[in-house]
Amino acid sequence: MLRAAMLFLILLLTGCGGQKPDYGSLNLVDVSGTVTLDGEPLAGAAVLFESKDQSFSYAETDSSGHYLLQFNSEISGVMPGPKTVRIRSTGLAFEDGSEEPSESDEGDGPERVPARYNSASELTVTVSESERRFDFELTSH
Repeated sequence: MLRAAMLFLILLLTGCGGQKPDYGSLNLVDVSGTVTLDGEPLAGAAVLFESKDQSFSYAETDSSGHYLLQFNSEISGVMPGPKTVRIRSTGLAFEDGSEEPSESDEGDGPERVPARYNSASELTVTVSESERRFDFELTSH
C-alpha cells in the first residue's frame, strides 16, 4: 500500500504527460498581417505558413482580414526561415483531410481563393526577427 501511494505521489509530481516542450529553443517569431481578396478583407480564411518539411503555423482571419499565426494551440508564432503561404476561404481542412473539397463538404460554400494562393501556391515569404508582418492582396482572377 505504501509503495502504491509513493508511486502515485511521484506520478502526480512529475505529471503523466511528460515534460512540456521548450518553446524558447524554437526561436518562434510572432507573425501577423492582413488578407484581402479583390480589395475587400477576407474574413474567416485559413492562413498557413508551411516549411519545406511540411510543418506549419496557422491562423484564421478575423472580420477585417487580420491574422496572427499560431505555432500550435498553446503558443503563437512561426519558426524563422522560408515559407510557402497557403490561403483558403473555406477553412483549415476539408472533412476528409485533403486539400480538395469532396461532395460532402459544405463549409461556407465554394473556395473563393484561386489555387495559385493555396493548393498550388505561388506565395513565398522569409520569416525573420525583422520580417514579421506580411499582408496579402489577393485577386480572384
